[in-house]
Amino acid sequence: MQLAMFNQRGIEAFEALIETARDNVDARKPALVDDAFFSAVDAIAVDPEMTTIVSHEIEIDAGLQFKDRFEMGEYLSENLPTDLAVVQHTNIGLWAWISAIYLRQLLEKPPKGGEWKLWSAYRYIPREYQKFRYYRHLAFMSFWLHRSFGEEVAKFFLSRPPYAHSDAIEQLYTQDRDFLASRGLMKAAVEMYIDPKTGTMKRNALGKATPGSARRLATKIAKQLQMNYDLYSMSKADIYALLPSEFDSWRPSSEKAPF
Repeated sequence: MQLAMFNQRGIEAFEALIETARDNVDARKPALVDDAFFSAVDAIAVDPEMTTIVSHEIEIDAGLQFKDRFEMGEYLSENLPTDLAVVQHTNIGLWAWISAIYLRQLLEKPPKGGEWKLWSAYRYIPREYQKFRYYRHLAFMSFWLHRSFGEEVAKFFLSRPPYAHSDAIEQLYTQDRDFLASRGLMKAAVEMYIDPKTGTMKRNALGKATPGSARRLATKIAKQLQMNYDLYSMSKADIYALLPSEFDSWRPSSEKAPF
């Protein structure tokens, strides 16, 4: 498909479908939708009366299946325009349209079948009045972390199914981003907190009181180390050499301290 975006009619139609499905559903719970809902979304996503072509040169493969948000972000980062004015989250029509064409992947379906879980619209449609919730837009943040920070940061935050919000984004990205600029630190964080077998974050990795947790690393330890070291020029091995003993249980065996 040629890269497109919803015009105002398309945005309103997409939002109306979501709001109708969620009518009388508690905000803390998902609405349940079936194939008829997706068919209605598909129809407006290709309706020339509701869409505008962004680029005749750029094509998007709507049939791709992403293993996780990392893969989705990688694909979008590689294929969307480099013009930041086009791809900002404030481009509601673009990000609503991208959500629409991949919507089946942005909604969770029970393993044994059944209806898909549809949450609040801000996960799929960025709105100007929700600018402080932009990080909850599933497709945009998957793209943005790849485009802005690179592979290590993206792996750390996006090792989640395409439909799943990231607690790491909620707790760390929105609070303090200084640690993201240290490539060595982020490589160590990926090794320590992302399970290589499942590709997801390890249990208790974000625990506030858990010794050696990712939250401790980002909000406490990194700040302490920055006072005496140039973390941004240090390698992963350099970072491991500086980490206190509370991180020993998280280190991969190849990086265990020799003492």
